[in-house]
Amino acid sequence: MAKNYIIVGAGGLARELYHNLRDKSARLTPPGKTPPECLGFLDDVKTETAPGYPPIIGTVVGHQPRNDRDYILGVGIPEVRRRVALLFEGNEDLFPAWHWLWDDAALARRGIAVGAGSLIEQGQVSCDAEIGRFALVSGMIGHDVRIGDYCEIAPGAAVSGGVVLEEGVHMGACSTIAPGVRVGAWSKISAGSAVMKDVPPCSFVVGVPGKVYEDFFVPPDGA
Repeated sequence: MAKNYIIVGAGGLARELYHNLRDKSARLTPPGKTPPECLGFLDDVKTETAPGYPPIIGTVVGHQPRNDRDYILGVGIPEVRRRVALLFEGNEDLFPAWHWLWDDAALARRGIAVGAGSLIEQGQVSCDAEIGRFALVSGMIGHDVRIGDYCEIAPGAAVSGGVVLEEGVHMGACSTIAPGVRVGAWSKISAGSAVMKDVPPCSFVVGVPGKVYEDFFVPPDGA
């Protein structure tokens, strides 16, 4: 982390990221150097942040990205993450991947690839895993897992080895996926559910073992 940064979003996740980034930058900045600072938040809904936080400096829509700062995507819902990312299309390199628990060298030794804009906020990642762009990981990731763009894995969720999550999958808190399962794009797994078999795209999974309701959601592009 070298540049000052802006957090895109201003809700609870954005405030959580603000604290994590501030703590991490303070730990990693060499003595005598000034750690990067949060310049503020971008948000289209809120007009002011909670006391003690940087200000909202503008809206997401219409913002002109600048190369002299980094951006962090501070929204959790996959559909919204995709919508915001598309507003920055062509400027994805301004969204570095952030990892709280490891540095880049440690991830590389484990064979873990993380796409631009993705956050490994907490939890664990095993080895030989691939995480796409603008994903949010707060759970446990097994070996040889493939996570698509815009996926959200909530705290306490567990993804077993060899699992594939296609684009935009949402895993609720404390949900689990059995080894080798493939979950189709834009599907949602409710909190506490256990996925034991492949899931078609745009499905909803609930229960233990998980019952699959197909064609439950419409993908963001309406296809």
